Amino acid sequence: MRAERREAVDHLRRLAAQLEAHAFQVRLSSPAEPHPRLHVTNPMVPAVTEDVLAAHEEDGEWWFWLSWAGRIGQAEDVATAAERVASVLHVIRR
Repeated sequence: MRAERREAVDHLRRLAAQLEAHAFQVRLSSPAEPHPRLHVTNPMVPAVTEDVLAAHEEDGEWWFWLSWAGRIGQAEDVATAAERVASVLHVIRR
């Protein structure tokens, strides 16, 4: 289980770097959580947040998931996953 947890954290760190490059605020939390998660905040609207998890399927392939069990994308494709998280946290001003 430790290796699995470590791999999840590695995937989340890669996603965090991609999101930070797009000016999102991120915080990786894992110590007491059963599953490591990346807390992502839109800095322009701090109330708009989402938690992202990394988990593998039975075939061993890793995926990113939104906290409400929405599959984001494969962990190998960090750029696409970051775009999808950004679209969830995007706020249209009127």
